Amino acid sequence: MKSGINWFKGLLIVWIVVELLTSVSARALSKNVIKFGCAISFTGEKSRTGKLYVDSLKFAMDTLNKAGGVKIDGKSYLVRIKFYDDGSNAVRSAELIERLIVEDRVNFLLGPYSSEITIPDSIIAQRYKIPMVEGGGASGKIFSRHNPYIFGTLPAAGQYFRTTLQMLAGFKPKPRSIALIYGEDKFDIGVAKGAKEIAEKLGLKVVIYEKISERFEDLHTILTKVKAKVPDALLMAGHTEGGINLVRQAKELNVNVNMISLTVGPSEADFRKSLGKDAEYIFGVGSWSPQMNFKGIIFKNTQDFVRRFRATYHYDPDYHNASAVAELAVYKSALERAGSLDPQKVRDALAKTRIETIYGPVEFNPNGQIKGSSVVLQIQGGQIYQVYPHGARKPIYPMPKWKYR
Repeated sequence: MKSGINWFKGLLIVWIVVELLTSVSARALSKNVIKFGCAISFTGEKSRTGKLYVDSLKFAMDTLNKAGGVKIDGKSYLVRIKFYDDGSNAVRSAELIERLIVEDRVNFLLGPYSSEITIPDSIIAQRYKIPMVEGGGASGKIFSRHNPYIFGTLPAAGQYFRTTLQMLAGFKPKPRSIALIYGEDKFDIGVAKGAKEIAEKLGLKVVIYEKISERFEDLHTILTKVKAKVPDALLMAGHTEGGINLVRQAKELNVNVNMISLTVGPSEADFRKSLGKDAEYIFGVGSWSPQMNFKGIIFKNTQDFVRRFRATYHYDPDYHNASAVAELAVYKSALERAGSLDPQKVRDALAKTRIETIYGPVEFNPNGQIKGSSVVLQIQGGQIYQVYPHGARKPIYPMPKWKYR
């Protein structure tokens, strides 16, 4: 009996020691963790693209931590991201950003997806003077508010179609006209306004310039107008669901133009899966393509990221994925240069960023938006390729008519 009591006492002592060591370790670890907060679309109409950001942020976080994390003043810090689902709702997202700051006491913020949600989120970041690096909003409205705490890794919305229109104007014989339709959010409006100005300067006549509601699945009215006007190209500033509906209904109505180009969708594996062969020849734009290869932070280089991402998530990354990786790469660089977790010092370091990432060079304009432009993409053989400028493949133009595909 006595030996049994001694055995129990010994076990109790071991348990107490383990608990104490675990507690001490946990407290020590908590002091060496950088907490990031992110409200983003797990559900709702933006969730298809929101998933791309979540996957890449988690992947970059895990890869960074396995490599030792962030080094600040001789100490190693692990990165943790607190995610909330904003339901694709701007009001809800702003509330969650405030919760992340006030209740969860995160050190820094990562952005949501879409410009209309990023704007109110960035206002909360400015109110509390907490830096936010976002890779999902490109509208000039985000960066025209003199907000020193917002930094974006997507090029200006008004420039999204510049390279597409330059490529179009360079074809021989030169196309004469385009139809330009756009959705309701600030990103879509910014893209369309900029594209119209650029097209007219390049001598391309804009025969249709019309706002549509992507929330309505029926696009027959606008496509009937396009069919009647017979423009050389149809450009749509919108999001993935709207792009899928447009392509499906263009086929149904036998709308044949020499080019269909979309701002969001073609670069996403899910877009191509949803449309199957009907996605073939559709053009897109992006700030990055999987054929690029830059040296990286967090990942060795672009191709290292692409290979490892495919192996982990079983789909091809697009520019949204790469933009998300750039968010954490930018923070790692700024934190290590600042040598501090002080929000103001990190903000100042972010403003001075000049680095190369797997996404490409990152340097911010004085308004906080990245310096850079988009490339032209096209779906060929079920895969997405950069076709202009310096493309991995040549653009296929004009697109074959629906009956010949």
